[in-house]
Amino acid sequence: MNNTTISKVLQGLVLVHLSFSVWSGKKKLRPEDLKGANLPPDKLASLGSKRIFDPDALKVFATLKRQAERACEEVGVRFLGGYAIPEEKLAPLMEKMEQVEQSFATAKTNFLSAYDDNLKDWLAEAGEWSEIVARAVEPANRVAERLSCGFTAFKVEAPGETVSAVQPLERQVGGLADQLIHEIGALAKSTWEESYRGRTSVTRKALRPLKAILDKLSSLTFVGPDKISGLVANVHAALATVPRSGPVTGATLMGLVGVLCELSDIAGFITTEEREEMLQPLPEPEVEPELSAPLPPKTVTIMPQPVQQIEAPAVWFW
Repeated sequence: MNNTTISKVLQGLVLVHLSFSVWSGKKKLRPEDLKGANLPPDKLASLGSKRIFDPDALKVFATLKRQAERACEEVGVRFLGGYAIPEEKLAPLMEKMEQVEQSFATAKTNFLSAYDDNLKDWLAEAGEWSEIVARAVEPANRVAERLSCGFTAFKVEAPGETVSAVQPLERQVGGLADQLIHEIGALAKSTWEESYRGRTSVTRKALRPLKAILDKLSSLTFVGPDKISGLVANVHAALATVPRSGPVTGATLMGLVGVLCELSDIAGFITTEEREEMLQPLPEPEVEPELSAPLPPKTVTIMPQPVQQIEAPAVWFW
């Protein structure tokens, strides 16, 4: 890959770097915390950590960090410690990043306002171990410094003609296509396991991950057209056979599974047994036996009985 090719690829990309700092609520467990217990030497084992704060109260920050990462992964590929994003996908991604940043700021404010009360509850829950937890507690203002969220978007340009400067970037740009295929392969494997494995029929909801795969591959084809364009064509062809409504079954479903198998296999995410399972013909759907037509109800005709004439006895008057 020459300098011109590198520049052409980089022109279509924006690098997005996420900067999250999430406090773990943990501290290193020390020998004195265990009240003189006989411990193995350091070369054989090391002590773990102690929780000095309720982990449930901190989950929101890890969730928001993962939400930001997932938004970048949906449209970009990992590159230089961040994510290489197609330029046309940048604006909607930045909107999502701003929403995450605002949610993080709100969560941080709420967390710090309730910090002392939550800490008191956590110490009470620690019971006999509350002393070793209390010794490691940090004030709220110190914890606040360890909770931050941010993102930066910037362009990367190839350096001049100096070979020693160009070669490292050339290797990184040259590996973008393989990195993209690796990420798509992981997504294809999880999609098969979660939505397709062992099923003879799927709903249209199962098409969403495949459409996301197609969108990501299509927008990043230029980073390695010789490796990616064929995959784009195969995914597009499989999706084109899906009917406009109703469940997906039969040959159409097999085509979708076949594409997921190809994407997983090329990235080395499936075993031989899994490949055989994915490509095994689907069993014929069970057809419920037709019920025989019910017999018509019997018609009972009630014939009227003839009325018997009873002669009245003669009455004599004297």
